[in-house]
Amino acid sequence: MKFLEKDLEVIIWEADNKKLQERNLPIEGNKVRQLKIGNYGIADLVTFKKCNSGYDGAFPYLKITVYELKKEKVGISAFLQAIKYCRGIKSYMKKHKPNILFTIEIVLIAKEVDLSGDFIYLTDLFYSCETFGSVNSVLFYTFNYDFDGINFINESSYDITNKGF
Repeated sequence: MKFLEKDLEVIIWEADNKKLQERNLPIEGNKVRQLKIGNYGIADLVTFKKCNSGYDGAFPYLKITVYELKKEKVGISAFLQAIKYCRGIKSYMKKHKPNILFTIEIVLIAKEVDLSGDFIYLTDLFYSCETFGSVNSVLFYTFNYDFDGINFINESSYDITNKGF
């Protein structure tokens, strides 16, 4: 049986968030599948979660997560595709919901991560710090699908083996 990108999307869409968390995919909030973001394109999956920030939780905001799914390998083109969706979301929020604070997170999921270039260091460049109106983190997850079902592996903190110093 050939596993398709659509199969991955269906599994994540239909699964309960708690079940996905048990399989190591920390997904929270309301899921929207095949979200049309104006002329910026159609995102595979986007989640929206109401959060509170600050010491006393006095700053409510919306955490938006854009999931870009690939059946085989995720690389720079998938990241750039997700960035385009984030730009569309940012434009929409500025125009239609200017009083709502929001953060954006990108989660890229595929069977494997492209290790051939500098793309692998993106997870260290972005980190969650609640900078409103910006992309705060980029996360990579790989998956394996076998008789036991689907499992996800967080792929981050890449480093070269021979540092040269």
